[in-house]
Amino acid sequence: MSKNDKERLVDTIMGEAVLHLLENDDNVSFDALIGQLQENLQNETDRERRDAFRTAINGVHQFRSLQTQSMSTPGSLKQSLRSTLAQKNTSSTKH
Repeated sequence: MSKNDKERLVDTIMGEAVLHLLENDDNVSFDALIGQLQENLQNETDRERRDAFRTAINGVHQFRSLQTQSMSTPGSLKQSLRSTLAQKNTSSTKH
């Protein structure tokens, strides 16, 4: 799977999780999103989708920690997800 395909899959998974929260009238927060992604991960059997769920969860954690460290530094969740995916690709090529 190419890098762009992996990014699209992570985007799709994130969108599905957000839509699920919205459809159930749940609050959309970092904690709720992480919880939904973790729940979806538990029910997923496809390896590539499981990897994408882990990337999404790590990206949300990373983005949230950046936001709490410095509220004055703007960033985007998309940038955090790309950074997480890049780190994962780098570590997997080293093994």
